[in-house]
Amino acid sequence: MNVGPLVSIGMPVYNAERHVAEALDSLLAQDYENFELIISDNASSDSTESICRAYALHDRRISYHRTEQNRGAVWNFNSVFQRAAGDYFMWAAHDDTRAPAFVSSCVSALEAHSDAVICLTEVGFIDDNSQAVEPWFELVPPLGKSYRARVSSIARARYWLDFYGLIRRAALAQIRAPQPVWGFDVVVALELCLRGQVLRVPERLLFYRINRQKTTQFVASSLGPTDGSGPVGVNWSAMTLELARGIWSSQLNPAHKSLLIVQLIVQLCVFNGLVGSGIRSDVGPNLRAAWAGRRFGRFVALITLAVLVLPVHNRLVRGAYRAVRPPKRLSGTAL
Repeated sequence: MNVGPLVSIGMPVYNAERHVAEALDSLLAQDYENFELIISDNASSDSTESICRAYALHDRRISYHRTEQNRGAVWNFNSVFQRAAGDYFMWAAHDDTRAPAFVSSCVSALEAHSDAVICLTEVGFIDDNSQAVEPWFELVPPLGKSYRARVSSIARARYWLDFYGLIRRAALAQIRAPQPVWGFDVVVALELCLRGQVLRVPERLLFYRINRQKTTQFVASSLGPTDGSGPVGVNWSAMTLELARGIWSSQLNPAHKSLLIVQLIVQLCVFNGLVGSGIRSDVGPNLRAAWAGRRFGRFVALITLAVLVLPVHNRLVRGAYRAVRPPKRLSGTAL
């Protein structure tokens, strides 16, 4: 029987007792059986260890690894990939679930399209009690045929879940490992987009858990280690520069890379309200830190961001725009 290529699933966990069993059950219920599930525990202090060890004891496809010191979420995401042996790889969050056909559908799509590097699916959203909810945001997956279109999709998005698709392992090994920076998952997605096409299965096979208590500050605080080297903060300016660095490190020619960087920065700073307002808040402290550290190249890059953002994302300009823009047309039944 042809069991298909080996798939590696990496699940970084930390104090995940609330939902990890549900996430593991959904992965073990996949109708594609030729996979390994790598769990890396970042020194959990709750019952995560006992739950995961029990699962590993009863299914030989699961391997459980634990570090005795919390080294941060970014380190943990890197750790599970470094242990992977499959032709395909995907990260699995400890609180999300997958429909049984997720892996098989994505493997079939990637096997049929050798030029593609990642396969996504439609996404459903669940709350803390695993009940379906309607999101307050729109996903903009990078499905364009050209590099320019895919970069534009990432720059225009306000929420990014492309990181949780099934990825061709060889392509993932060619890009930079996740960096300890806010938005590291967006950087990985963008660098993959510059390696090949992105596919999407038109079915809801990933169910992303929305937890309103998981604020941006809370997420950022978990990214770095707890050894005193300092947390990774919410820093949209740093994310923008890291995205630009990701484009520059791609295999494209210098002229093409330069054009894509200009496009990215303009779309993020001027037209993406979430990122633009974030840059407006943090570009000042970043400028002072770059100058104090004599990082003059970074200082010049941040000046460019400030020149683009500050004239646009301020109260006067936003107020004028709201005053002159045409009213939205409403459809359906008025509330």
